[in-house]
Amino acid sequence: MKQAKVLVCPLDWGLGHATRCIPVIRYLMAKGAHVVVAADGPQLALLRSEFQDAEFITFPGYGIKYSKTIPAALKLIADIPGILFRIRQENRLLSEIISRHSIHMVISDNRYGLYNPGVFSVIITHQVNIIPPCFFSAFSGLLHKITGKMISRFDECWIPDFEGEHNLSGKLSHGHLLPVNIKYAGILSRFESPYTVVTPRKYEMIAIVSGPEPQRSIFEERLLAQLPVNEKHVLLIRGIPGNTDIKPMRKYVDVADHLPSGVLENILRSSPLVISRAGYSTLMDLSRTGNKALLVPTPGQTEQEYLAGYMAEKGIFYAVQQKKLNLKEDIPRALQMSGIVFNNLPGQFTTLIDNALNNLK
Repeated sequence: MKQAKVLVCPLDWGLGHATRCIPVIRYLMAKGAHVVVAADGPQLALLRSEFQDAEFITFPGYGIKYSKTIPAALKLIADIPGILFRIRQENRLLSEIISRHSIHMVISDNRYGLYNPGVFSVIITHQVNIIPPCFFSAFSGLLHKITGKMISRFDECWIPDFEGEHNLSGKLSHGHLLPVNIKYAGILSRFESPYTVVTPRKYEMIAIVSGPEPQRSIFEERLLAQLPVNEKHVLLIRGIPGNTDIKPMRKYVDVADHLPSGVLENILRSSPLVISRAGYSTLMDLSRTGNKALLVPTPGQTEQEYLAGYMAEKGIFYAVQQKKLNLKEDIPRALQMSGIVFNNLPGQFTTLIDNALNNLK
């Protein structure tokens, strides 16, 4: 067939859905595919900064925001009708895009409406088993059935993890009654592996702020109220794509709105302690660079709370609730944890992409 045209569209819920699309887009372009990136807001800005040769179209996101007063889980439940409406809306919009841009394949990161029977449709997600808040646990079986039904509409579901016991996502994407179309894709990190450049360490800590507002700003404010710690040089990355300059903020504290993947990887490879949310894409990046980390899950976000606890239980990373964050006490504890390094095995996501491209209609 002619050059494959592949639409890649990440969810607009934090930057992690966009960053884990980077290795997918990178490999697609290396295979000669024409990539059309559909995104909006910070996700669109981030991917534009990474890929100058891709085609970009503005694709409206879900616009999910947290509240300062309403718990995140309750806010999400209240947003369900609007999310379901957007899923139906994006499915209709996808049909128009496929026709207008002659798309052969769609890769959706956690956007359940981006399937179409006329093209090869893939969803990337690590949340096959979504964890509801405790007060909603009686409906977990129903939630599992609904999620499975939505995933089954796609030709394949790529789980960015390993299938066996040694994995990052735990029960989120392992266990019984999984959809029949799942395939484990290995780690999807924007960072290359193997990596041989030795970078001198400038920062002893790097704090990475991310996620929807207002919790992104709350986390940033709480960190800045406690930094620096014991005169340790720290870089704070605010998680706002745009300006990539690193600027001094106060003694021992530098700040950047955003850093290109290569620059961030160089800094992480010098082995600073990482202070960050417990987002899954962050964990995949840390499993590639081997940093020790202090995880602060977004309050009320059950996925991050589970992942933080899962990592702490395994002795990999130290975790603390945002309201209990005390860097002077938490940093020494985080430094005693083991950290983790995962490298992809042969036949992971690159093989999935190869097979998909070879079998396009």
